[in-house]
Amino acid sequence: MTIFTELKRRNVFRVASVYLITSWLILQIVSVIAPALQLPALFTTMITVVLVIGFPVVCIFAWAFELTPQGLKFTYDVDEAGSIREQPGNKVNYVLAGALAIALGFIAYERLFVVSVDDKLERSIAVLPFEDMSENKSQGYFGDGIAEEILNTLARLDKLVIISRTSSFAFKDKNKDIREIGNLLNVNYVLEGSVRKDKEKLRITAQLIDVKTGAHIWSQTYDRTLDNVFAVQDELTFAITQALKLNLLPEQVDYEAGMTTNPQAYELFIKARELGYERTTDALQQAAVLLNQAIAIDDKFYLAKAQLYSVYQLGGDYGGFTPQQRQSEKDRLFWELLKGPDFPLKLLVIGLHAVDNNKPNMATHFFELAYKNAPNETLIQNFYLLNMSDFEAVITARRNIIRTNPESQVNYANLIYLYDYSGQADKAKEIRSIMNKKFPYSAQIVRGNMFSLYSNEQDIGKALTFLNNYTGKPSPYYKRFKVGINLLSGNIDIALDYLSEMLSQSAKYVESNSNSLVLLYQLSAKGKLSIQQQAKLEALPVTSKTSSDAKAFLGLLQGNSLPYAEVNQLDGLSPQEFIKNIVPGDIAPYYYAAIKKYQGNSLYAQILPPFQAGYIEACEQSKGKFPLCLLFMYLDGRFSQQQQLEAFENSFQFLNEVFIGAEYFILTSPTYYGVNQDPEFEQIANEFLDNTFRKWNPDLLQATP
Repeated sequence: MTIFTELKRRNVFRVASVYLITSWLILQIVSVIAPALQLPALFTTMITVVLVIGFPVVCIFAWAFELTPQGLKFTYDVDEAGSIREQPGNKVNYVLAGALAIALGFIAYERLFVVSVDDKLERSIAVLPFEDMSENKSQGYFGDGIAEEILNTLARLDKLVIISRTSSFAFKDKNKDIREIGNLLNVNYVLEGSVRKDKEKLRITAQLIDVKTGAHIWSQTYDRTLDNVFAVQDELTFAITQALKLNLLPEQVDYEAGMTTNPQAYELFIKARELGYERTTDALQQAAVLLNQAIAIDDKFYLAKAQLYSVYQLGGDYGGFTPQQRQSEKDRLFWELLKGPDFPLKLLVIGLHAVDNNKPNMATHFFELAYKNAPNETLIQNFYLLNMSDFEAVITARRNIIRTNPESQVNYANLIYLYDYSGQADKAKEIRSIMNKKFPYSAQIVRGNMFSLYSNEQDIGKALTFLNNYTGKPSPYYKRFKVGINLLSGNIDIALDYLSEMLSQSAKYVESNSNSLVLLYQLSAKGKLSIQQQAKLEALPVTSKTSSDAKAFLGLLQGNSLPYAEVNQLDGLSPQEFIKNIVPGDIAPYYYAAIKKYQGNSLYAQILPPFQAGYIEACEQSKGKFPLCLLFMYLDGRFSQQQQLEAFENSFQFLNEVFIGAEYFILTSPTYYGVNQDPEFEQIANEFLDNTFRKWNPDLLQATP
C-alpha cells in the first residue's frame, strides 16, 4: 500500500482540505474586521501563525486517530474489518462541500461588492500628510515625515505615477473631501492616514482610497515603538504596492540609503526637512541647527548631511548665512558625503559642487543621474532643469511637471521666466494668471508679478501698487522689492524705515538688500538725502564691513576698482592668488576683472571661472535678455562687436530683478564695457534712463554719475 493510498484511506486529504479552506475564510474575515476595529497588525499576524502551526497538527491528528462507535482511538488499534471511517469521511465531504460553497460565496461577494484596484486604470496615487492624533497636536511634523518617507519610496517605483510632495501636502488642514482632492490632483488613488505618538509609542493608521467611489481598498493599523518606525514604513509601503496589484518584493521598497536608524536623529531630521520647505531665512537657520544636531547623534546620517547642504545652497537665495559660511559648510559636507552610499540627493550635491568648481560637464552628468533616480523630488527637479540651456526642452519638461506637481509655485514661476525670455509673452501671461488665482499670497507670486511689472513691463507705479496691496507673508523677495521699488520711486523715507526695521530684526537681511544700500550710498554721495534721511542711513544697524563692501561695490559700478581692492586687500596679489579667494556666486570679482580688462589687463578675465554653468548658452538663446549677459559676453571674449550691440539693444527688455536698480549705472558700469565705445551708446543709454529711472525719481537725474 502506497503512502498516497494510506493518506486517502485515513481521510487526511479531506480533513486537510476543510482546514485550508476554513483557514482562508478566517484570514479573509480578519483582514476585513481588524482595520475596522483598529486592531493592531500583530493580531492578524498571531492568527496567521496559529493557523499555519495548526495545519500539520490537524494532518497528524487525522492520520493517527480514527472516530469509532466507542469514541476516538488510535488508527492502528482499530480493526480494519470493523472500521467505520467511510461514515465520518462522508460527513467530512459534506463539510468540505459546505466550506467550498461559503468560500465561493465570499469570492463572489468580494468581486461584486468589495472595491479593489481596477486593472484598466492608471496606477496614479497621491500621499497626503498623515493627521496628527496626539493630544496636544504637537506632532504634525512627524505625520508629515511618515507620509513623505512612504511617498519617497513609492516615487522610486517606475510602475507608479506619484504626485509630488508639494502638491499632495498643499491640502494639509484644508478639510476637503478625498474624492475632491483626488480629482484636483488627477489621480485614481489617495493614501491618507493618522499618527498618534506618545513618548516611545506609535500608532499609525493608513487607508488607500479609490477616488472614483470614495471606498477603502485597503486599510491597516500598526502599533509600534519609535525605534520600529523604519520597519513599519517599509511594511506600510509594501502593503500599498500589494493593494495596487504591483508584484514587488519587500526589499524593492526598502527605505532610502543614507537614512539613520536612530529615532532621535530621525525626528530631528524630519523637523528640519519640514522647515526647509518653508524657504524663509528663519526657517533655513532653524533647519541648519536641527540637522547639525541630528548629525552629531549619528555621524553616518548621510541623508541629513545632504539635506544640510541643500539648506546652505538655498541660503544663497533666501538668506540666513554669510557667503563665506555657506561655502565653507558646503565644502565640508561635500567631502563627508563622498564617504557614504549613493542616493539621489547626494548626486545632486555632487552636481552643485561641480558647478561651484567650474566643472559644467560633471555637473550636468550628476544632475541627470539624480533626476533619473528621483524625477519627482522637487529640489532635484528644479536644479536639473535650471542647468539645462535648451529653452524649449526645459519648457516641455516644466509643462510635464504640472501633471505630477500641479501645486508647485516654483515650477509656475520658472515657466513665466522661460516664456518671457524666449519671446512667448502670451503664454507667460497665461501662466501668471493661473499663479495669481492658485497662489495669491505666496512668495513666488511676488516674484512672478514683480518680474512682470518691474522687470518686463517696467511700470514702477503698478509694481508699487502690487507691493502695497500684497497681504501674504513678507518673504525675503517681498522685503527686497519693498525697499528697492520705494527707493526708485522716490519714497526714500519709507524705504529707509522699512530697511531699518528689517535689519533691526536680524542682520541676515543685509545680503539680500545690498542693492538698496548701494543706491542709498549713491544718493548720499550726490547730496540727495535730507539731514534726517542721512541720519537714518548712518543709524542703520549694519557692520562697518557691510558698509565698506557696499561702498566698494558702488565704486565698481562707477568703474572705480580702487575701493574694492582696498577693502579686499588686493594690493600685491597676483591674479591667480586673487582668484583663489573668490566665493562662488559673488558677482563683484567679475566686475573687478572687467575693469582690469578695460584697463588693458585681460589675465583676470581669462582665468576667472564662469559665473554659472550654461549662463553664456542662456544668454545666446535669450539674445542677451538675461541680466549681466553683456558683462559675461565681454569677459568671455568670443563675441563680436555686432553680437554685443544686438544683446545691448535686447538687454533693455528686462531689468535685473535680483540687483534692483543695477541699470541705473549704465553709463559707467563694467557690464557695458563691450559696447560703450559705440557712437550711439550714450544716446541710447540716456533715452533708456529718461524713460525709466530718471522718470521714476527726479533726484536720480542729478544723482547720475
